[in-house]
Amino acid sequence: MKKKIVILMFLFLGLFLYPVVGHTDEGGKFGLGIRGGWYKAEDADEGKLYGGLQVRWKVFPALAIEGLVDYHPEQTFPDNKKITSYPVLVSALFYLIPGAPVSPYLLGGVGWYYSKVEDNSGTNWTNDFGAHLGGGLDIPLSPQVVFNADLRYYFLNFSDQKVKDLKTNGYIISAGFTFYLW
Repeated sequence: MKKKIVILMFLFLGLFLYPVVGHTDEGGKFGLGIRGGWYKAEDADEGKLYGGLQVRWKVFPALAIEGLVDYHPEQTFPDNKKITSYPVLVSALFYLIPGAPVSPYLLGGVGWYYSKVEDNSGTNWTNDFGAHLGGGLDIPLSPQVVFNADLRYYFLNFSDQKVKDLKTNGYIISAGFTFYLW
């Protein structure tokens, strides 16, 4: 039910704002990008490098909607428990100084984590929702290319009994490039 409400909220927001985008220099920009970085869950033995793809739509100079698809390689936890995730995230980015040469932003959003959970008894696949908060910077390299870097804290509790007792909240540090198409 929460998933449907979030999807409907973003669709409504998009339809409501569609007629007014493009009336400013930054509003209405749409871009695709690549990203990579490092992530670590609280109880994981160590952090891991990851990669992914991103989509950004600058609704207004001070607001963007971002979609991400990442691959988080296997993290090992105590008692030989392992988790590999394929998160799909949606975030709202709130730019504090729109149009500045270095533009800081705050972000918040939700995510769906399709994950493989393993331990000595076998393997399960799970679907879990989480939330994230953070902040970052956009640094334009040209009108069409922007370097972005951010730090996110994610809140994620897996439903699978194998890892239900683990602290799986954690940090994501990422950097990437967005290539604006229009």
